[in-house]
Amino acid sequence: MNRDWKLDSELSTVSELLVEAGHQRAANLVSLVQAAETIPSPSAAWLAPATVVLRVRPMFMALFEPADLRAIGAQFDKLRIGVGQHEVTIAPMLVDPMARVEAGTRGATSIQLREAIAEALHQVKSYDLPTVCRSFGLADGEIEDAHYSKRGYVRARIQTLTDEQLAELGTRVVEVYYLPHLWGLLQLAGARRGGVRSTFKNLIFAADGPKPELVLVDAVSNTIQITKNGQFCLVYDRPLPAAGLSWADLVDWWRQTRGHPGVSERDAANGLHARLVLSLDRDRDPSAGRGPEYLMFQTYAALLKEHGFGLPALIPQVYLHYDPRTRAQRHAPGPLARQRMDFLMLLRDQRRLVIEIDGKQHYAEGDLASPRLYAEMVAEDRDLQLAGYDVVRFGGYEFRDADAARATVTCFFERVLRQHGYLPDQTG
Repeated sequence: MNRDWKLDSELSTVSELLVEAGHQRAANLVSLVQAAETIPSPSAAWLAPATVVLRVRPMFMALFEPADLRAIGAQFDKLRIGVGQHEVTIAPMLVDPMARVEAGTRGATSIQLREAIAEALHQVKSYDLPTVCRSFGLADGEIEDAHYSKRGYVRARIQTLTDEQLAELGTRVVEVYYLPHLWGLLQLAGARRGGVRSTFKNLIFAADGPKPELVLVDAVSNTIQITKNGQFCLVYDRPLPAAGLSWADLVDWWRQTRGHPGVSERDAANGLHARLVLSLDRDRDPSAGRGPEYLMFQTYAALLKEHGFGLPALIPQVYLHYDPRTRAQRHAPGPLARQRMDFLMLLRDQRRLVIEIDGKQHYAEGDLASPRLYAEMVAEDRDLQLAGYDVVRFGGYEFRDADAARATVTCFFERVLRQHGYLPDQTG
């Protein structure tokens, strides 16, 4: 007689294996599973691959994509439950007649986010809770209130936050005090708020010479290979952390890929900084001196020195589109539209911020304004924004006075970093 095999105790092992294999998202999804069992094949129950059924709350079922289920199944294979490849499916958790009915199954509501944030911070000791709340930019309060009710203390400080603010706060909280339910709600909220939902791959940047030539070696997995001019660009090939790509992440990658893991972080950072500078203002006449890209990059470097390497990396000269043809072969003037971005920041919650510095060649032909060029530029921006990118443009005219430009750029980056939770909100 065939029996379902309960796998609840194996879920933590599967999660650990997923992390080791680089599937952090799938590991987080496993943490949402309320129960798991296998259903052996009726034809050869003991030998055939089993179907693994993961039971989750109905609101979270849409988060499990086919690629996630395949990754989870591959780790169940390693547990040697049955033979061959496991097929993993999801199903609603079994109804508990005593459980409170959950509201908002179509998305993460404000009430659910507030309760989940309060629950996540409940693991903090009551005497530490005021300090922890302050570190997340929340208002101060009496420690006696935290002793009386930790959840109530947190609720009182987040009651008036908007959905956007709750999502930003929850993203920061879950990175330190992980709670599966909060993580799942944030994924649902993120799907509504935007951001780029496609898989992060192929970060090619900082070209300081001829354009790299690429070939698609595996169209199914979107794997590319640089066949020429690879020495003139950098390729970041690690998974994107949930908190975005920080300068510390980029420095660690640089240190490891350059074969000098023993080099200090500071020395590695200086080496990477010097290499990135080589890619800036490539189209500028060298006799004209340093250009606006260099000024922006150095201004942001000053913020890294002030606030630490945990801030997002400002990545220069990132290839977004690629066309192997030359201008003549395309029978069109100028480079491929938005082939390369001036700067890109990969922020938490899959937010991607594109920063462009526009000289007059972006909107004028010679000294005459060009409605055609302007229309092409805004059309490109629309396409990027519909793909989930945030696009910000600076005019080259803003960089005529270096001191004024530094003040403008510093103010801009500080606002961005506060908005996305990397710097505390200003008080007073």
